[in-house]
Amino acid sequence: MFIAQFSTWIVYIFYLLGTCFVYILLNGSYLFYEYYYATTVPVKHQYEYIIVGTGTAGSIIAAEIPSGDVLIVEAGSMRPALMDVPLFQPLFQGTSYDWQYRTESQNMACSALNENRSAWPMGKVFGGSHMLNNMVHYRATREDFEGWFDTEEELAKFMEYFQNWGADSTTAMEMQTFSTGLDRAFIRAAEQAGLNSSLFYRPNVTMKNGRRWTTSHQSFSKSLKTHEIVFNAEVEKIIIENGKAVGLLFNKNSNLVEVKATKGIILAAGTVGSTKILLQSGIGPKEHLEKAGVQTIVNLPVGNNLQDHVTTGMDLILLSERMPMRLMNLIHPRNLWNYFINNGQNSSISFGGCECLGFVNLDSNFTHDIGFMVLPVGITVDAGAHLRALINLQADVWNQYFKPLVNQDKQSVTVLPILLHPKSRGYIRISSTNSRSNLIINPNYLRDADDVQTLITGLNILQHIIKQPAMQSLGAEINPKLFPGCQNYQFSSDSYWECYIRALTLTLYHPVGTCRMGNENDPEAVVSNRNLKVHQLSNLYVIDASVLPNLPSGNPNSIVMALANYFLNKNFPHR
Repeated sequence: MFIAQFSTWIVYIFYLLGTCFVYILLNGSYLFYEYYYATTVPVKHQYEYIIVGTGTAGSIIAAEIPSGDVLIVEAGSMRPALMDVPLFQPLFQGTSYDWQYRTESQNMACSALNENRSAWPMGKVFGGSHMLNNMVHYRATREDFEGWFDTEEELAKFMEYFQNWGADSTTAMEMQTFSTGLDRAFIRAAEQAGLNSSLFYRPNVTMKNGRRWTTSHQSFSKSLKTHEIVFNAEVEKIIIENGKAVGLLFNKNSNLVEVKATKGIILAAGTVGSTKILLQSGIGPKEHLEKAGVQTIVNLPVGNNLQDHVTTGMDLILLSERMPMRLMNLIHPRNLWNYFINNGQNSSISFGGCECLGFVNLDSNFTHDIGFMVLPVGITVDAGAHLRALINLQADVWNQYFKPLVNQDKQSVTVLPILLHPKSRGYIRISSTNSRSNLIINPNYLRDADDVQTLITGLNILQHIIKQPAMQSLGAEINPKLFPGCQNYQFSSDSYWECYIRALTLTLYHPVGTCRMGNENDPEAVVSNRNLKVHQLSNLYVIDASVLPNLPSGNPNSIVMALANYFLNKNFPHR
């Protein structure tokens, strides 16, 4: 018996070492770019266009812009090939490929997190945050975009762009093939609970042959062949002359480099990044800029209107049946074969984390009010080695509530109820003229009582689903242990759930809105909803999630794809 088990482990170890060796070889091509571009600066001082950021929107624009004179500025480095492995996504959070932002201390939320601060990982790498997300491709509806445009014709045109870049014609989209069976049970249980079964489904993901496949993968060859790119270059500010963006300053290896743009500067640095650059450039609320010591160039509400999808419920569900997500399952020869030889089909290595999505309408003005994301694991899956640090969880909360789940007979899994349309609004500010100073990110989580009530409703719906036969067949139950700080409330009461939500307040990593689009008469708008140009300035554009006026009823990545196509068609109709 011992010899047989030992032999099995030897085989697994060789498989694992072989896998690492293959990926070290694959990383060689990326490491070449990293070495080559480590000290590279632009060969010219002037270009037609400068694109800041290589995330979802920046990569699309870089590949499609009809100009051969383009400079791409990326704050991070070239991605390693290991980032293309979907299952490895959490390993790169908290590293040099992540901006590692933290919010301000929250007064009415996040009390189970260190200093009441939420961790906001965002991609500082070629490909942006699309290299760190769960790859979920949300199928938006027309209602998601209501009020974004001035006419029905413009809205219809944008829906057309969404269909072209954000739906089935996207070449980087596959149905998630790996399943633990939890998704089927949850979908069936939702139907048994009387919910609309068509709104519970396995997600499409931005993946190709089992590998993460972002818009930067699609544009990689074209961007590097036809455009110039500089890595590890953090933009300090946009240079404005007579109401026109004419260039920018960026920091490369502790040296300031100035480059000019004759036709346009396109910010695609993300909700936090683009906001920061505009504020540092003197484009923002005058009162705030003066307080930070920055001269105001244009008084615009940059940094306002911050919104984020809020969730809770990590490791809240206990199952008597084990999910095939343990180390022995991952390195099993069949699992490795399916990933490397069978294009990732039915391999947990190609699993991005989300097994099932669900949406519920509470008869409001929105398409959906509450979302559900089903994960067959929780932060206890690694026994506290890494994942708990990613959400900034307090040590005593881990020890009291989560650690006992590690070695118990039942397995903990996660179903996240999602607040899709929060009423709470926050802001982003800079603290000084020093671009290295900490940003002030305050989402004001759960400041509006209605947001808490919606999440309580979501947890009550979740409890109803868990009681259905399909989930009971897995031995599902809500973890009965009282959450630290909530022991004085009756378990499962609305008061208990409010305490739980305000303690374990989690981001779904979807901040939007700080450079919202609207027409020139909209006092809350930063960029035009006709062409995404910054108001009161020429030759300066913003195309990323920061321009969304409000959150959609799902993951915004597919909508950012559509916005990039919208920008291209509006500004280069004959390309």
